[in-house]
This record gives sequence, structure tokens and C-alpha cells, in this order.
Amino acid sequence: MELDLKLILPIVSIFIGTVIAFYKIKNEYDKDLRKFDKELNEKIHKLENEKINNLQLEIERLKGRDENQQQIINQFQTQILDHLPKIYEIINNQINIKKIK
Repeated sequence: MELDLKLILPIVSIFIGTVIAFYKIKNEYDKDLRKFDKELNEKIHKLENEKINNLQLEIERLKGRDENQQQIINQFQTQILDHLPKIYEIINNQINIKKIK
């Protein structure tokens, strides 16, 4: 009986030590994995915020450009389009004068 106890005790202690080591490693790995996941999520959110800010700046720049183009179109309409019939008349008169000569 003593011999059996001397053989069983080391085997049981090795088994218990293995189980305890497994759970410790599992818990440490779980903590590391959660920490890594948190860091990655923070980096992703940071990059998303940067992209959103860049897109908002691009939208504002494009809006300003569109407003400038609209102002140019409006100025063109007021300055040129109102005088277009006169310009065509002058061109036609010049062509007619050249045809007569």
C-alpha cells in the first residue's frame, strides 16, 4: 500500500501542477489577448477619426470650390450673356462688310 501511495502521490502532484499551470497560462493569455484587442480597437478608432476629419476637410474644400465656380458662372452670365446678342450682331456686321468688299 505504501508503495502504491509513493507512486500515486508524484503522479497526482504532477497532474495538479499541470492543471494549475494550464489555468494560470490561460488567464495570462486571456489578459494579454484582451489588452491587445483593446489596443487594436483604439488604433482603429483613431484611424477612423482621422479619416473622417480628412473627409470633412475635403468636403469643405470642395464646397468652397463649388461656391467659387458658381460665383464665376454668375459673373459670366451678368457680364457676357447679356451682351451676347450685341456681340453676334457685331460679328455678323464684320462678316457682311468683308463679303461686300
